[in-house]
Amino acid sequence: MHHIQSVSVEGFWDTHKLGFELKPHVTFFIGQNGTGKTTLINLVAAALTSDFRTLDRIAFKKITITLTPGEGLKEQPQIIVTKVSRKDRPFEFVEYRIKTGKPGPEIKFALDEAEEELFARRRYAAEHFEMIRRRSFTGIASALSELVSVNWLSVNRTSLADRPPSERPASFESSLDLKLKALSDEIVRYFSTLSKMKDDEIRQFQESMIISLVEAHEGLDFLDVRRLDKLDEYEVALKTIFNELGVSQTKSESLTADYMRRGRALKQATRGRNDEPRSIEDLMVLVNLRRIEEVVKRWHLLQGRLSKIFAPRERYLKIARDLFQRKTMEITASNELHFTSRTGKSLPYQVLSSGEKQLLILLSETLLQRERPAIFIADEPELSLHVLWQEKLVASLRTLNPNAQIIAATHSPDIVGNMSRHAINMESLIP
Repeated sequence: MHHIQSVSVEGFWDTHKLGFELKPHVTFFIGQNGTGKTTLINLVAAALTSDFRTLDRIAFKKITITLTPGEGLKEQPQIIVTKVSRKDRPFEFVEYRIKTGKPGPEIKFALDEAEEELFARRRYAAEHFEMIRRRSFTGIASALSELVSVNWLSVNRTSLADRPPSERPASFESSLDLKLKALSDEIVRYFSTLSKMKDDEIRQFQESMIISLVEAHEGLDFLDVRRLDKLDEYEVALKTIFNELGVSQTKSESLTADYMRRGRALKQATRGRNDEPRSIEDLMVLVNLRRIEEVVKRWHLLQGRLSKIFAPRERYLKIARDLFQRKTMEITASNELHFTSRTGKSLPYQVLSSGEKQLLILLSETLLQRERPAIFIADEPELSLHVLWQEKLVASLRTLNPNAQIIAATHSPDIVGNMSRHAINMESLIP
């Protein structure tokens, strides 16, 4: 997937021509109300996602989005969207030209005139909207999805208007709850996938232990008494392994204590002696100790893999806990989000403040990108957020997905922070 390198627009608001380059990681559009920053990022997002109604609504003639170079590509990919007028029809229609950077001709799409007119001008009833979109624009959406992954990091950017009236929320607050409900379901599925990966790793660990019983171990000294110096370390590791594998505590402690007792007795008996143990019992202790060493070694390797699997979840949890200072967020055994007040009272997400809900939505949408290269577009992400949250927002999103390119329109100097060199003043684009 690509990021955006530069954008040029002809006929913006019918009269302006503008162009700019975007930073690889974060770009802010700043300026007073009415300078066009929201309109501009809406236009960029619409071009990247084949949002024809927005393209139809915004006044422009042509937008060219040049993407970052791809490995092995001879040319940089480009997405070019043009509004075309014809004398024989009252409406402009939208034409796409997509240059993938690969050998071969560019991809072209143009809506059928009658269908474009009906669709873009909302002649279709809302309940037919999604069906028509899929039928008309599958080819364009598919071609664009091969180049970019775009997410709106804004709770105000919803498709509520496209829902039948009976399904629309009664207020902005309920729209937050609807979005949180959808994201919560996605998070459960994502974390359940991580748990499944853990289960698979545990199963492979168990299989490797069975296989190790019949594997050849050439070059290993099974009678090395120096392993006895690690009995305490192995005891702690064995108890952890037994607990993780579901062995009862009573049984695991009994088995571990019995073996460690024999091991420590042998360690005491061989202290200061250079000769090898002679009894069968001593030999069995050392042979089993070598096997325990192998189990512990593979367990530590397993823990490294599990740590990598759950790293996104742990980062998400840490960031949320740092930001939600008056509440504690946990992840339950069923992978659901759970909040607790300072007094220990259990709280459903519906009772969070509007700012807390918005922050949770922004963090969750970023997490669910799973660190894939993506373009995040945010319109005034500072809405309802405390100043301290505004200061930490961009860094938090970048921590959750370091492969994201964030493009935000904002009024907040706290959002921009010390990244002023990443800001584009709209008054410099449109004097």
